[in-house]
Amino acid sequence: MSAAVDDRNPLGVKLTQKQLDESERESYRYHAVEYGLDYYIAGRFSIAHRSMSVGASILHHAVEMLLKACLAKDDPIETIREYGYRERYGHNLSRLWQEFRARNRLPLSTEFDATIQGLHEFEAIRYPDKMIREGAQIRMDIFDVDNPPSTNAQMPEKLYALKLPQVDRLMGLLFPASGMNPLIFLPRFENDKLSMIYYDMVRQTLFGRSKPPLPKSKPWID
Repeated sequence: MSAAVDDRNPLGVKLTQKQLDESERESYRYHAVEYGLDYYIAGRFSIAHRSMSVGASILHHAVEMLLKACLAKDDPIETIREYGYRERYGHNLSRLWQEFRARNRLPLSTEFDATIQGLHEFEAIRYPDKMIREGAQIRMDIFDVDNPPSTNAQMPEKLYALKLPQVDRLMGLLFPASGMNPLIFLPRFENDKLSMIYYDMVRQTLFGRSKPPLPKSKPWID
């Protein structure tokens, strides 16, 4: 039997329910990786601008989406539709990581466990309520420096700390594990010249300041 012919289905092909479910599953994997990489780039840029707590929250979402993309390789669509429920995974990185490790029995560095735990803890101060009530020390190192936790008795607040290179290495593990083709995604993220040209153009309009003149040439296509 043929389906109705329209712009979305010009050939009038009628798919089986199994084919529809598989299409939705693959679409979820694609968009989970796409969202995850978008969060990753945005989070790194936030950290570079010293937006520590918000940057860490964005990186949390990056890792969350990549982990869900990895699990979606094997899960049926009925399970994938439940990923967002708190009873399944929600935003719980620890639970997602445990399931990822259970399915990938390769030896993994304990560094990844610590990075997951650090990102997971930042979820508690995604909004300022808890930080206002209980206080917090926030530290995000942008380089691999030896910076042990402080034990200052004058600052008893909980320490929320991460090292950006550790998050980079975790994403370097998860992106290939998702099974998606890097060539589909990386060109847009790795064109730093284009990104900086656009950013320099919009930088001057921060908080609605005067619009800068457009460049006289288009150096990004040279």
